[in-house]
Amino acid sequence: MSKSEDIAWVTRCALFDDRRAFARLVDKYQGQMKRFFLNLTGGDQSLSDDLAQETFIKVYYNLRSYKGLSAFSTWIYRVAYNVFYDESRKRRAWGDVPADEAALWEQPAERVDRNIDISQALLVLRPEERTAITLFFVEDLAVAKIAEIMNMSEGTVKSYLFRAKQKLGEYLKKNGYE
Repeated sequence: MSKSEDIAWVTRCALFDDRRAFARLVDKYQGQMKRFFLNLTGGDQSLSDDLAQETFIKVYYNLRSYKGLSAFSTWIYRVAYNVFYDESRKRRAWGDVPADEAALWEQPAERVDRNIDISQALLVLRPEERTAITLFFVEDLAVAKIAEIMNMSEGTVKSYLFRAKQKLGEYLKKNGYE
């Protein structure tokens, strides 16, 4: 499905409340959204599914606010990022997120697994860093598009990417990877 097809499906949804058109958009972007959230949540399948579902609900109810100024894919990632950000703030307020991220780095040698999962490594990053690195390396998006999704300057995105790479490198070295 091309960008023009996206616009056609969005138009049908917005003008005629065409649920089949919306189903086509969900089919196209559902896998990307789930993968995006899996990387942001450290591999939590249940939470990722919930966040993806919440994203599509928000997209459905706010579809008329999409103005076409950016690609639909950029807009849906922006909605997804906001859903994740809101969930992160909520969890921090409830105390569900470890207060000291450095504690994730300190693991006894006997517990270090040579087959460390990258999802676990991503947990050492701040949510903004994790989002930037996921959009850049997993979703293969350009810095300009990431800046648009995250609503920040390209320089800030580059800083997040730089810091995230440093932290991931340090974490992986500490856990037996060179």
